[in-house]
Formats: sequence, structure tokens, C-alpha cells
Amino acid sequence: MKLIARFKQTRFATLLKKTFFYELYKKDQYRRKRLYRAIRLSGKKSLAEGIIIDKVDVVITTKCNLLCDGCSHLMPYYIKPNHLDKDRVIASMRKLAEAADWFDHFNILGGEPFLNPDLKNIMEAIPDKKSRLVQVLTNATIIPKDPELFDVMRRKGVHVVITPYPSNEKTREPLIAVLEREHVAWNYYERQWTDYGEPRDYRKSPSELRHQFAHCNEICRNLLDGKLYYCFRCAHISDLGYCQHRKGEAVDLLNNTTAQNRKQLHRLMWRHKPLAACQYCLMGTDQNVCIQRGK
Repeated sequence: MKLIARFKQTRFATLLKKTFFYELYKKDQYRRKRLYRAIRLSGKKSLAEGIIIDKVDVVITTKCNLLCDGCSHLMPYYIKPNHLDKDRVIASMRKLAEAADWFDHFNILGGEPFLNPDLKNIMEAIPDKKSRLVQVLTNATIIPKDPELFDVMRRKGVHVVITPYPSNEKTREPLIAVLEREHVAWNYYERQWTDYGEPRDYRKSPSELRHQFAHCNEICRNLLDGKLYYCFRCAHISDLGYCQHRKGEAVDLLNNTTAQNRKQLHRLMWRHKPLAACQYCLMGTDQNVCIQRGK
């Protein structure tokens, strides 16, 4: 311990802290703390023993009835929004569950997930036995009425996450009343929104991209149309056609074996290189400032 303390006081250690590698080391420390918590809950002994995914978002629709300014998932940019194919969504969820050992958060979202008429069937495929927390994220403007949907949500232990917007003031309380009457858990999402920027090429240099990636704290993987992407920004920028994801930035779950998916998932989880989509995003930069939440 004395040697470590003395090393930290050297000029070399001071210079090391200014490098890209030190920022990545701190980022890995942050990720490992969250993953170790998931390991304890999953019953696994170490990261090497299994594939532990801290947080995954499953996109089931690109239709949204709000189209908020500053939407980080870029829903207003979809010219022809649509519900994703139910069978592909379910098949990709099952393939992911076969390859991974534990999910700390398993989220269903859109767009607005309550717009999708297949939500009940999709929820049936949620790997709740491998998940600590299962959530569906809604803008609270739609109040579901299907009793079978509520039954599935209770059996799967789904929490409904409501983001308070000015536009859902009239529907928020009625939705909460229905959820409590049906004994479905719910909670608020109070996190401040930040500006991820428009999906355009910001022409950042390689050093700026490395700095951005090292300071990006995005830990949420995104499952969209059969592929698991490193983050939701990468998923939607690729899906909208602004740029194509490179090899290693997504796992094609439906076209791989379970062994191939496990190998590629491990590489994706501990990636240390910027993504092609980083050029079209402001997360991790000084321009990623707080903005008004919702519409």
C-alpha cells in the first residue's frame, strides 16, 4: 500500500491521469461496480462465470404520440414509424435470454409501448426469471384497458415507469389509479434530460471521439429488430440510415448460434473503442447539457 501511495505522487502518475487510458479505466470501474451488484443478485461468482448485462432496452415500436423536442431515441426523425414485427421481437428476446445469464434491468419501450397491440404477447416472452427488475416505460398519455395485459404484467412482475410531462398531467393520475386498482407496480422517472444533439455528422477528430467515449456513461444496451446494439443512440442512428454500425458494434442475435452470441456479447460489453454513431452524438461531450424534459 505504501508503494501504491508513493507511485500516485510521482510525475508519471500525474501524466497518466490525463490520458485516454486512465479515463477508460475509470469508466470500467464504474461499470464493474454496477455489474458486481448484478452478480450478487444473479448468484454468479464472477464476471468470467457468466454474461451479466446491466441494462437492456427492447424497442417494440417507433410510433409515439408526443414527438418531444430533444428525444434521445430520435422518434421524431422516423418518417414512417411502425410497430416492430412481433415474432422477430420475441425470437430475439429469447435468443438474448439464451446467451446471457442475468439482466439487472430489462426494459420494454418505444416510442410509446402502449400503442403496440402486441404488447401482451411480447411481455409473455420477457425472461423475468433472469431479471432483477422488469419495466415498461410510458409517457402516461394512454390508459390500457385490456385485463389480460394487466394479468401478464402482474405475473411477470412488470413495473410501469412514468415520466412526468406537461402533456400528461390529465392522464397521469387516472393511469396510476388504474395500475393501483389492477395491483401493477409503478414508479416515476425523474431523471433530467440532456441534449444528445441532432443526428448529424459533427466532424469530431479521432482524439475527440476517444475522449467522448471515455466520458460517456451510457450503460444501456438496445435490442432493435433482432440486433443488440452497444447503446440506443447507435441503434436508432443505424436504423434511420444516418450511418451504418461497424463490425463489433452490434450482435446479430437471430443469425448466430448461442455460442457465437455469448462470445460477441462479451466483446460488446467491454468495448473500448468509439462507435461509428459517436460522430452523430453529443453524449460524453461538453455540449451534452440539460434540457427541458418531454413535451
